[in-house]
Amino acid sequence: FIGDDCDSNPCQNGGQCVLADGGYMCNCLPGTNGKNCELDALNECDSNPCQHPRASCQDRIGDYACYCPPKHTGKNCEIYDHNSNGGLGREVIVRNDINTFFAKDLEMKRQNCLKNNCPMKRGNMRCDEECNTYACDFDGNDCSLGINPWVNCTAPIKCWEVFMDGVCNQECNNPQCLFDGQDCQKSLQPCNPIYDEYCKKHYGNGLCDYGCNNAEC
Repeated sequence: FIGDDCDSNPCQNGGQCVLADGGYMCNCLPGTNGKNCELDALNECDSNPCQHPRASCQDRIGDYACYCPPKHTGKNCEIYDHNSNGGLGREVIVRNDINTFFAKDLEMKRQNCLKNNCPMKRGNMRCDEECNTYACDFDGNDCSLGINPWVNCTAPIKCWEVFMDGVCNQECNNPQCLFDGQDCQKSLQPCNPIYDEYCKKHYGNGLCDYGCNNAEC
């Protein structure tokens, strides 16, 4: 699209201004159009770029934005982050070196495997619980009859890394992912003291007492 000149930086949304026929022309990026690339010519959300099933996509001029559920981040909500509150997904540079938190944590767990002599115990046909972890190669599958316990787990996060960590990860709370090590199971509260003794005395009497009709009592 041709106009007057490029001195005023007329091209928007990343368009490149070039002089042409005594004026200027904007070379627009894909997804934008118009004299100054000010128009949205493509709905980027049509390609379903947001990778988490609970994420929502918002079309923008020449771009899109993913709004992520809690514990997920990244431009496309593709990164699991235990500390993330969710919201607008942003580009995240993932470093895979030993200085990252997860790499350091995994390395520490592998060092514990060596301290527990797990490499020598692997494949001894006996389940050594201290070695039955991802870092220790699941004790050479001695604890699972030669089957990786997470082989059918298709959660978007590595459930074996958050297994039995005291935090409920709903993505792992299913039979295939071993119910997140029961992290999502709520502990029962004590029975209401007003009903406690009464319920004990009237248990199994054939009558329904609504004050006792709960798991706690």
